Amino acid sequence: MLASLVLSGLLSVTPEARQALFARLKQSVVVLEASTVSGDRTGNGTGFVIREDGVVVTNHHVVEGHPSLTAVFADGRRVDVTGLLLLDEAHDLAVLRIDAKGLEPLKLGSSAALTEGSQLFMAGNPLGLDFTFNEGVLTALRPKGLPADLGVPLPDADKQPLLQLAINAEPGSSGSPVVDADGLVVGVVRSKLASANFAIPVETLKAQLTDELFAKEARPLRQVPWWNLVISAVVLAGVALFLMGRLRADGGGTPRAQRRFGGYEE
Repeated sequence: MLASLVLSGLLSVTPEARQALFARLKQSVVVLEASTVSGDRTGNGTGFVIREDGVVVTNHHVVEGHPSLTAVFADGRRVDVTGLLLLDEAHDLAVLRIDAKGLEPLKLGSSAALTEGSQLFMAGNPLGLDFTFNEGVLTALRPKGLPADLGVPLPDADKQPLLQLAINAEPGSSGSPVVDADGLVVGVVRSKLASANFAIPVETLKAQLTDELFAKEARPLRQVPWWNLVISAVVLAGVALFLMGRLRADGGGTPRAQRRFGGYEE
């Protein structure tokens, strides 16, 4: 048993190093509380800071459809999510702007050198138990994703590369950073299937993080569907036509004040 633990790397990090790693993660990991416009809580997930000027990474499914999100830090600070820089359903990633500066970002590493048995760590919000620290190992590399017949209820799970983890990541951990022993992000927790957990390789995230992305204006959390815009335009056009018809019926479109000035009044 001891030999297998040494080979898997579970004994390579001392208790003191674990404590230091968790303390570092707690500075950068946030609980994302979703709520309605009226303030009613509708769910929660996890995110992590990647830039000191208020950029946070999480999953697409954590933020999709929520009109209001709040990032809660371990020290109790509550910061509004002001908008979206990226909403990528295919890879289940989202990049958010929050109203904060001077943050402690996590550094992005690489999953390219990971092998089965690599020791990994994460901090998240499993079952609402915020800022929970977990550790485990990489159990498999899934460069082609998961078999379609597994029925994982996430888009393109059978097409996107994934990391399979032996780490406890219950609901609420979506969007948690997966890091190596040096605290470098190697993946983003995505989904759970029975006792297996899966993460998006950090290379998938890094491919999206361009200078153009960080420079652009964040868009609102909840976009108005295009069909709503079309319906609104049709309704406004109908109202305008109705009012124009009423004006013509009241005197060929001549305002009442002008008709009185001409010496007559209906």
